[in-house]
Amino acid sequence: MKIAIIGTRGIPANYGGFETFAEEVAVRMVEQGHPVLVIGDKGLNYSQETYKGVEVKKTKAHKPKNPLGFYGQSLKMAKSWGADFILMCGVGGTMLIPFYSSKKHVIAVNPDGLGFRRDKYPKWKKVIFYSQYLISGLVSKHLVCDSPGIKEYYQKKLFRSKNCHVIEYGTYLNPFNDNTVLNEELKKYDLPYEDQQYHLIVSRLEPENNVQITLEGYTKSHAQLPLVVVGNTNTKFSEELLKYQSNKIHFIGGVYDREKLQLLRAASKSYWHGHSVGGTNPSLLEAMGSKNLCVCHDNIFNREVVKENGFYFSNDSEASKLFEKIETNNYNELKNGVLDRAKSQYSWDRITKLYLELANETVKK
Repeated sequence: MKIAIIGTRGIPANYGGFETFAEEVAVRMVEQGHPVLVIGDKGLNYSQETYKGVEVKKTKAHKPKNPLGFYGQSLKMAKSWGADFILMCGVGGTMLIPFYSSKKHVIAVNPDGLGFRRDKYPKWKKVIFYSQYLISGLVSKHLVCDSPGIKEYYQKKLFRSKNCHVIEYGTYLNPFNDNTVLNEELKKYDLPYEDQQYHLIVSRLEPENNVQITLEGYTKSHAQLPLVVVGNTNTKFSEELLKYQSNKIHFIGGVYDREKLQLLRAASKSYWHGHSVGGTNPSLLEAMGSKNLCVCHDNIFNREVVKENGFYFSNDSEASKLFEKIETNNYNELKNGVLDRAKSQYSWDRITKLYLELANETVKK
């Protein structure tokens, strides 16, 4: 069975969640004997024709600047390659699906989270995004949602009644879990912190990720340990958050060195996750794979992932109380609980298996 993955910037992954997903799943599919093609955009900085056995091609269009051109070229290339199963990541090209549908292949769409609900977008852009999600529910033969909450939204709000599947995102286990020399490792990266002696936020600093609520809650609390914020501060909204910076609240910018970020996660006292509009969020899964004490914004998506193995907050008052509570205990049962879920529910091996089962089932039909 020939499988094509389109809609990402391409592999090797060096951009975001969809790219990581494409790399992890594609490589595993090849290892199991399936020819796989991943099509990226013009900006992909990789010149080889294969990557770990996966065929790699790129379009002549940039996804952000020309999404329709990018998706149109990708569909054409996947079709010419002879793909039996085409997995489209994102909804930017779903209006093109009717023009590329054929009995010779199946096109499935993974829409990602509910992007049209993000506060950072103006109303006109939200309308465009909403229409793309609506179209994806109407024209895709198979829809793959990364959480039950996304599936429920499609069924109730976007009129999708059948062939709506749930396959979550995957994650890794942090190699620094239970490491006893973390302090030395942190110093190697010039990080002035000690193991279990700081709280952590890793997030894009955008309104819907509720970083401001978390910062306000911390400021009002009597927490003694510092709060470390990882995320770029080059947007108008993030610049507003810098007013909270103090000798206890440290903004350290984006961290793109994987080992450095893994160390920061593994050594943290708690991880604060304010995301509210996504499905299965990669940053939360990485925290679970890092055996973190997860403190999450209270919404259906985060509760689906963490279940009873964490704490939840809805406002700054609740966040404030949790900061104080967390510093009095290690909550090892909760940490072990999220790690067990990362191993059993969100391993890349399991995610790959589910996609292959979907491809086999749908292509045979």
